[in-house]
Amino acid sequence: MTPLAAVRYMSVIMAPSAIAAANREKRQRQKMKRRDAILVAARKVFAQKGYDGTTIADIAKEAGVAAGTVYLYYASKTDLFAALNLQLFAVINQALRLTEAPPDLVAGTQARIQGVFQAAREHSDLIRLVFLNPDPRSEVAHRMKRADEERMAPLAQLLRGGMEAGIVRRGDAHLLARIVNGVVIMGLYQCFVLSDGSLVDTYQDIITDMVVGALQPN
Repeated sequence: MTPLAAVRYMSVIMAPSAIAAANREKRQRQKMKRRDAILVAARKVFAQKGYDGTTIADIAKEAGVAAGTVYLYYASKTDLFAALNLQLFAVINQALRLTEAPPDLVAGTQARIQGVFQAAREHSDLIRLVFLNPDPRSEVAHRMKRADEERMAPLAQLLRGGMEAGIVRRGDAHLLARIVNGVVIMGLYQCFVLSDGSLVDTYQDIITDMVVGALQPN
């Protein structure tokens, strides 16, 4: 077999697998696009009707798909609400990661809290939706609690580093992380749920002072 014939032979053999791979990638992109569209629709309908007033049929209608299609991606309304909760805290975590925080306690804390509040302002509808949670005894609430515990692990690690550097008071890093998380969540709730978010600068300054006061070495 000549070299040219060998190349042609290999191209014929490999072509079906390459086409199949391309088709798989296309189907995967379509699935991801449909999943995202369903989540966007759920975010809109939950905001309009509340958790209890929303049905899977409502979400399917808003997304332009059949109700059975929604169940292919999310097993229940609870799963959809939990996914929105994860989406919110992914936004917050991204803000923390992207914030260029100085190494000192005051400026670093101020920069991180400002980053969180600015991200929350851009997603204030999601803040209101997730914080106006259904019954705290529900499966959604339990999932949110478990997610909070996982989300606080990086913060606890950051606080341990601050303790070792002598800029954060010594103590139980996980407990301190829970306190800081609670204070920030309280500020976000007051700013974007009970208020309209117009005083975001005031809230973030007050929360910064509270957090710094809690973390400063004795």
